[in-house]
Amino acid sequence: MRATALLRSPKIWVFTVFGAVLGLVLSLGYLGGVLDTDAPAGRIPIVWVDADTAAGNGSAAAVLTEQVRSGPASGAAQWIFADSEDDARRLLSMGDGYAAVIIPADFSARLAALTDPRQPSAAVTVTLLTNPIAGPAATGTATGVAQQVLAQLSRALGTELVAHLPAGAAAESGPARVLVANPITVVTVPLAPAPAHTAGGMAAFYYTLVLILTGFLIAQLLHSGVDGVLGFTPREFLHTRATHAPLPIGRVQTLLAKTALMTGCAVVAASVIETVAVAGLGMPTVAPLGLWAFSVLAVTTAGVLPLVLLAVFGSPGALLATVVLLVFGVPSSGGAYPPELLPAAFRWLGEVLPMRYITDGVRDLVFDTPATTLTRSVLAVAVWLVAGLAAGIALTSFYDRSGRARISAHERGLQTA
Repeated sequence: MRATALLRSPKIWVFTVFGAVLGLVLSLGYLGGVLDTDAPAGRIPIVWVDADTAAGNGSAAAVLTEQVRSGPASGAAQWIFADSEDDARRLLSMGDGYAAVIIPADFSARLAALTDPRQPSAAVTVTLLTNPIAGPAATGTATGVAQQVLAQLSRALGTELVAHLPAGAAAESGPARVLVANPITVVTVPLAPAPAHTAGGMAAFYYTLVLILTGFLIAQLLHSGVDGVLGFTPREFLHTRATHAPLPIGRVQTLLAKTALMTGCAVVAASVIETVAVAGLGMPTVAPLGLWAFSVLAVTTAGVLPLVLLAVFGSPGALLATVVLLVFGVPSSGGAYPPELLPAAFRWLGEVLPMRYITDGVRDLVFDTPATTLTRSVLAVAVWLVAGLAAGIALTSFYDRSGRARISAHERGLQTA
């Protein structure tokens, strides 16, 4: 038979439909999740701290805080109001905010000095704390929003100051007047620099991606390899092809055997991954043993889910596993872009699919954070593993009990011959 004869069959061209579906799904997953990542109004969490010691609601800092709380600037971000800089640092380290605006204790006093002819003019400094560990996208977006809001507030405040300049003030003309017209200077300070060998805070995302891909690819190898040993598929290597009669084993037992092998492979793979990342490439970790255990869980889950889908749906299960773990899992994980920058559908997917929980757990184990999400991450990934395996056992058991064997009548005859 020649290739031209095969290509003349209309049925063979049904694969073009699969290609179209795959192109659609990949476009929606990877492009739909990242092309529209402009900061939506009111969604980026930014901490605001008014530490000004001036008394009364009429102080300059109180006026700015009111503008942010209920004025025109209130919709620019999801403002989180804290009582002190220490509280702001704690919120940033927990991932509850991506930047923090700190109004200093002498804010009102230094503003008043700008219009006092007896005192030298100096810019009023506002500190903008950032958290590089949150990732470049989160930090950059929050910094941009905060700087834009502070620039608007500075100009509005400057207009008020210029209008009330006393006669004889040094700022009535010249460079001093320019300073009064735009009095706030923003100084950006990182909460803590991203440690070396962490890809600028992106190490957790890339480490998670390695875990997911490892589990996914091992599952594909185990599926075809074990089925070849059992006789359900031919074993091919280079130019050789070997087949034998299928062994008498049901779907449930086959799935359990593959799951056991997957668990063993996960232990080895997780050990190699952490050794290479930490010992070989210098990636830091605050809990080496915890990172290893969590990596084993993640690789096992990322491998068992494809095995279950392959056992239930057959060959299409590989495509379904790709969609669940990679096509929609990666963009919605919050690793490259924070959830606040993602479309609503991807924010929802991130709450459902396992990759965001794996990313959060790895981040807590790699960086020195309060680890507030680690317990939730472990539970969520474990639920995916247990629920997926339970569903797979239930459905394959139904196949076995209802006589839907994996072998044909001819192959069954060979077994009894």
